[in-house]
Amino acid sequence: MAYPYQKNFQHFLAEKELAEITIAEYSRTLEDFFTYLQRFNWAFSSDPSLDNILENDIRDYLSMLLSQRELKNDTYNKILSHLNGYFKFLFTHELIAHYPTVGLKGLSKEILQPTIDFTWLEQLAAHLQNQQLSFYTRALLLFSAHGFTSQEMLAPDFYTIAAELSFNATERVFMQAFHDYLRPRQLLQNSAELFLKTRLDRQHPRLSAPALHKYLKKDAPLLDFALTPQKLHQGYILHYLIQHRAASQTELQQQLRLDPASLDYYRSLLP
Repeated sequence: MAYPYQKNFQHFLAEKELAEITIAEYSRTLEDFFTYLQRFNWAFSSDPSLDNILENDIRDYLSMLLSQRELKNDTYNKILSHLNGYFKFLFTHELIAHYPTVGLKGLSKEILQPTIDFTWLEQLAAHLQNQQLSFYTRALLLFSAHGFTSQEMLAPDFYTIAAELSFNATERVFMQAFHDYLRPRQLLQNSAELFLKTRLDRQHPRLSAPALHKYLKKDAPLLDFALTPQKLHQGYILHYLIQHRAASQTELQQQLRLDPASLDYYRSLLP
């Protein structure tokens, strides 16, 4: 896939008289990086703006390279150099407002480790009962615990899928309260969806990903884990793998809806 400002950046590298093979290596790194963001980074995939790429997003990508591809130090440092060169170009040409790689160092000084937290799953009942959290935040936690991504939750007709789920007693109590909360919005929008806007918009009543993010950002200080859909789904996957170590590759791919490479990546993170 093409990456943002590819022609401009390649022209910049050519003006520095870099070899064609080196410019091609930059392109491979950046194409792989942006493919990873589109696939695994919820904030970027829902709003693919360069200013949505933060230092932690690059750390996550580098951690994946360490875990999944077992890079040697020199290869890791070369990829980091490619990313740093690209973002320095964007920053100095005022194409982005911040410089996300400026604080990252090579492996000789810092080794990055992937961190995926799934303790929130073990405390789900308490989170569902926490009325300081918005209903949308608690609903996200509940449906994430049942294996759904935020994209699936915000998709049309998700309410029909949710109606078929099996909930425990605590979850049923929450769902009843959630439906009571939703009823005025559903009447306003003439929609049975579960994630709805507060203002009247019957043509497009469903909540957008950036709008959901606003609820999560407000609630994040109340919790001791990363309240992002991507991290929550990753936590669900890792927790499921721990609970089903004896399951076959095919069973896990079907249940978790992962391709072989992604499944291998998550398996590599198992304690």
